[in-house]
Amino acid sequence: MAEDKRVKLGEIALILNGIPDQKQDLIKNEAKTVTHNLLQPNHLGAFNNIQGVSLIRRQNSVDETYIIHKNDILLKRLNPDNVILVDNSIQNTTFSSNLFVVRVKEEYYPAYIACLLEKQGMACLNSNIVGSVTAVRSISIKALAELEIPNIDIQKQKSIGNMWLLHKKRQKLLNDLKAEDQRLMTAVLSSITSGTEEEE
Repeated sequence: MAEDKRVKLGEIALILNGIPDQKQDLIKNEAKTVTHNLLQPNHLGAFNNIQGVSLIRRQNSVDETYIIHKNDILLKRLNPDNVILVDNSIQNTTFSSNLFVVRVKEEYYPAYIACLLEKQGMACLNSNIVGSVTAVRSISIKALAELEIPNIDIQKQKSIGNMWLLHKKRQKLLNDLKAEDQRLMTAVLSSITSGTEEEE
């Protein structure tokens, strides 16, 4: 691949908007319902992690296209801030209409595309975002499809993508260490305060 060439995201990936979660309160025959896991924006963590799923019941199965696959890239439609690269297949899981899935072609390394979307794509998307600064901001499939992606050699894609994955892991470790440090400090201060009160 030529190093100076750029391609549009819509040319190298399938971009999907999720399905609306319609409540099935009036289903008459419970035996004919289909249960799926549903990913929503609040399930996306800050460290390339998924924090749980919801359960939905439908009268019909979701089309296979809208089932989450390994290497799918997830990002929020409203107030986008980070992206998630699905590193393992999630059984029977679909995604809400407030999420986008970017499914790249085989000749591109998914982690590389995820890195670009998070580090450069968000800035570009935010500059063309729909909505005011104080209101809820929304991105569109059209805006995503128009994003320009540097078309570099696959080995360089893997190097950059793997660096991004390691960066996410380091962020998670640092966050866990900070939380544990805060917990220990709170416990120490609490024990000192309790001991002082007992002496009085």
